[in-house]
Amino acid sequence: MDRPREIAPARAGRGTGPWWAGAARRAWHRAAGITPGGRRPTGRFLLARMVLLPVLALTLLALASVAYFTLHGRTEQLRDRYTPALAELTHSRVALTLARYEAERRLGAGDGGPLRQTDLVGLGERYPSLLTEASQSLNNAAQTGALRRSQEQELRVVSGLVVSYNDLIILAGTRQERDGLRKAGLAYAADLLGDGRGPDGSTAVLDRIRALERELRADAARLSGWHPLTAAAAAGAALTALVFAVAVAGTLDFLRGRIRLHSPLLTVCATPVLLVLAMLVFGVVGQHRAQRYAGETVGALAEVSADRGRSTGIKVEIDRGLAAERDIEDAREELAGRLERALPPAWTRLSALALVPGTVGALGCGFTLFLYNRRHLTILWRTL
Repeated sequence: MDRPREIAPARAGRGTGPWWAGAARRAWHRAAGITPGGRRPTGRFLLARMVLLPVLALTLLALASVAYFTLHGRTEQLRDRYTPALAELTHSRVALTLARYEAERRLGAGDGGPLRQTDLVGLGERYPSLLTEASQSLNNAAQTGALRRSQEQELRVVSGLVVSYNDLIILAGTRQERDGLRKAGLAYAADLLGDGRGPDGSTAVLDRIRALERELRADAARLSGWHPLTAAAAAGAALTALVFAVAVAGTLDFLRGRIRLHSPLLTVCATPVLLVLAMLVFGVVGQHRAQRYAGETVGALAEVSADRGRSTGIKVEIDRGLAAERDIEDAREELAGRLERALPPAWTRLSALALVPGTVGALGCGFTLFLYNRRHLTILWRTL
């Protein structure tokens, strides 16, 4: 009886191995013009690459530029608009708080009476100086360009309420001999100004300023980080860069394998495109660092306060005011220094100028292949 034949193991076919290995192999064959029968016809292949490489390079530069300059524009808004606006609002809040302490100290809030020298010098020089600083800071905040129209209207309301607060304080100062009117004026003024710790929706001046600060911090947070446009442009640039690099490498391999030609000129033309891409990538990283620093500064300004707590006395008030001023200036100076280290001032200008050699290199890729393909194009034209 015949013995059963053994079935030989199946040979490993093309389907074995990871899927990505087969995809990468097919992509390389396509990039290098490799076919089952050898190589693609020289004329048609180089004609396609004459168009493909410049298009890929220009698309790459365009997408990278959109990602970089969009981030740069947002960083400039954070640096030149939102951070100064928040610093000015913080300064006005501190100045108004100190002005309230000074007015109440001189006019005798609560159970105390007015200071003796108030009859001679009135509210003194410190109170009007602080109130002037607060009004000027509110005007400066409105001029930064960071506020929306509704926020500008709110800021005008706050400025008007500051004037009303000053009128109540002056009224209380002119009624020093009548405790009832003086205390009523101080109480109305205190309710109008508030303490910055009121509930949401409070109409007190300091609470309104706090609400504006919260809105600006939220707007600044929305400007930071990745957005749909920058994310899509960056992802498209990364994908295009990969395709461009593989296409250049495949074209060089085709030139060597098909017509025995080494092409340093094509490499030289493609290099500026990739260098400009690297420069823009470095700029994008710097922009993100700058935005993170701006966010930290915005958060630090929110913590600045001149509240005296349970302590009283002019020395405590002056010390708290000076400390708050130092905190504001330190935050702004630290942000300026960090931005300069994270993103040199000339980097944006150099990035824009670097697009010129990148564009020349992109067009040079196509012209180089045209020079290599002139004879084949003539033959191809005649055969059509």
